[in-house]
Amino acid sequence: MWNQADKLVDSFGRVAKKLRISVIDRCNFRCFFCMPTDPSWVPREQIMRYEEITRLVNIFAGLGISKVRLTGGEPLVRREIEKLVDM
Repeated sequence: MWNQADKLVDSFGRVAKKLRISVIDRCNFRCFFCMPTDPSWVPREQIMRYEEITRLVNIFAGLGISKVRLTGGEPLVRREIEKLVDM
């Protein structure tokens, strides 16, 4: 089990307080600066389930993470994303 005194510290001694989680690789836009011209998609069964993401967030919260950023692709494209936000 994680000890609450444990913190995520980088090689410069900075304590990590933010977590970035990519919840989907798809996007409804094709911005030239972001999306590759010939994208390859992760198979749906390999994308983390909401329960897995919630478990990770809880573990990292125990290590001092106080903010979570949901990214993607476009996170709002993921089905029922509001369920994850509510968790």
